[in-house]
Amino acid sequence: MPSVSANLRIKTKKPTRFDFNSLADTYDKWYETAEGAMYDRLEKNAISKYLLRNIRGRKLLEIGCGTGHWSQFFGEHDFEVMGVDVSKRMINKALETKLQNTSFYIADGHFLPFKDGAFDVTAAMVTLEFVRDAELVMQEMVRCTRKPGGQLLIGVLNALAQLNRKRKGNLGSPYVNARFFSPKQLEQLLEPYGQTHIAVAGFVPGQKWLLSLAPLTDLICRLLHRPSGVFIAAEVRL
Repeated sequence: MPSVSANLRIKTKKPTRFDFNSLADTYDKWYETAEGAMYDRLEKNAISKYLLRNIRGRKLLEIGCGTGHWSQFFGEHDFEVMGVDVSKRMINKALETKLQNTSFYIADGHFLPFKDGAFDVTAAMVTLEFVRDAELVMQEMVRCTRKPGGQLLIGVLNALAQLNRKRKGNLGSPYVNARFFSPKQLEQLLEPYGQTHIAVAGFVPGQKWLLSLAPLTDLICRLLHRPSGVFIAAEVRL
């Protein structure tokens, strides 16, 4: 892995739209709820469809890794993971996980401290919504990914989803100032960089007693190409 400093100075005064340091201790509790666990399952299933099994090399850079939740997922799929986040407290929580084949460092996605083409895959899971300049972060992701043959993996919250619109109205939450993307907007952001594929997922019934049916409703809605699932999964082949 490329070497970086864990004490890397952040170059932007406010690189994110929300200070995630305040959520470091409670961030993962969402995944411990039945609803959170179901969304997590469906989102990871959507991203799994794009994971390349035969990609040359297995070095993956994750931008906005937070507490390492997605880093663990990528590590379980045999990637050697470098997770970076602008939040010191989030990185400290990630380091406590002691995941194998995974390193965590403080770094700003707008100014990544890596050489051109240093990684085979670069990922950003529910990150682009919260950075100050998604276009600049995308340019940095592309720069750090091997070409040709590298891959970008993107997961964002869908602007068309009713749940995400409700989240926007939750004052004090990280979602208030977030920049959610519609499928079309995400496609427009990604297409300049290479061959792009997008899938909408996260179709979970609003009634909790129907939660167990979510995998079925998600499958049906995806087959029907419904645009309003909570999560958008995407890949770009460089």
